[in-house]
Amino acid sequence: MRCTVGVATFLVVSAIAQIAAHDLERTQVVLTFARDGSFVLDVANDPQWLKLRLDSFAPRGPERPALQAMGAAFIDRVVLFVDGHEVRPSSVEYIAGEGLGTYRMRGRMPLDAHALRWYYGLVVDPYPLTIRRADGRVQVEEIAGDAWSRPIDLSGQFQQPRAIDTLAPILIIGLLLVPVLLRISTLRIRRDNRDHEEMQPRRHEGTKNGKYKKSLLRAFVPSWRAFR
Repeated sequence: MRCTVGVATFLVVSAIAQIAAHDLERTQVVLTFARDGSFVLDVANDPQWLKLRLDSFAPRGPERPALQAMGAAFIDRVVLFVDGHEVRPSSVEYIAGEGLGTYRMRGRMPLDAHALRWYYGLVVDPYPLTIRRADGRVQVEEIAGDAWSRPIDLSGQFQQPRAIDTLAPILIIGLLLVPVLLRISTLRIRRDNRDHEEMQPRRHEGTKNGKYKKSLLRAFVPSWRAFR
């Protein structure tokens, strides 16, 4: 009887421990793609649980590093396996939130990518993986904890940037600058015209003075000759 009670107690405690562990992990993964192949990968967990799990991968020292400083170690715990090759994120940042801490990673997929297999090596319990494709489709995969995902189709959503997409911002900026340039040109023309108008009376006055001096000279020359 005592043995039966002991076994039952052990099973109940184990079940409670498994439920508590699941509640502690609180894993959420969202992978978002853009048309040019770039992606944003958000992996969210309970921050206290995440800190305990990452401590074993931190450099040894008197103080344990904060989650913000553990981005490089975290990248090594996730795998994006695309068409037989690993695609590693090029950047990572930690975002503290209410109840969950998120490692946000960014990178770029090959434009001809076809199939993805995903792996997250810190967790034990199942969790959802949400794929937001560049064509607007949303796909949710249930990942069995410490396990690889099934092959996830990536084909048909990536493409080279079009010339119109590259030139459009330049054209918009140019159209916005046209009124400013016209305004500057108008102000400059008005200033030049005003300066020209101010110069006209001065030139006219100079011409009158010159004519007056010539008349005096002509009147003086005959008088001087008569005096001689």
